[in-house]
Amino acid sequence: MTAVLRLFWNICLLRDGPETVPTHTWFLVSLIAAELAIGVVVLSVAYPHYSFALSLNLALINLAVTASVAWFALYLRNHESRFPATLGAILGTEVLIDGVSALVLGATSGIAQTTTTWILGMWNIAVVGFILHRALGTRLWVGILLSMAMVAVALVVAGALLGHIILGEPAS
Repeated sequence: MTAVLRLFWNICLLRDGPETVPTHTWFLVSLIAAELAIGVVVLSVAYPHYSFALSLNLALINLAVTASVAWFALYLRNHESRFPATLGAILGTEVLIDGVSALVLGATSGIAQTTTTWILGMWNIAVVGFILHRALGTRLWVGILLSMAMVAVALVVAGALLGHIILGEPAS
């Protein structure tokens, strides 16, 4: 277990790339489950008025958009075979960063909480950008722009599918 944590920590520190991540099916399934679980926890702590179902749906949307955009980018570069390692690296690092976010959200409030959340969010974008840069064989800035696009697409899809629920408005 410590080897896996060390692996993802080194990716978070931009020392290792996605090529070092195991691609076994059981490993990817466990990363998906961990990301969904920690995503629901972070959303529940950050937005206590959200129901479990809403938090789960938002976590599922984030996971689906992340996987879809990563696969499509790899497909365009003819690197589909790198998808399992790329997705594993993204999910593993997001589990670590989301775990830290959950601790920070629970331990701080006010401006400290907001600032730390933004810093961790930017770190996550940089890490995912680094992973995509390595997987796609492109420049780092391309990976970071793609990572930012993932966040934007996830927000748009979540808003389109669940916007009325998130805002507490009746469906039309």
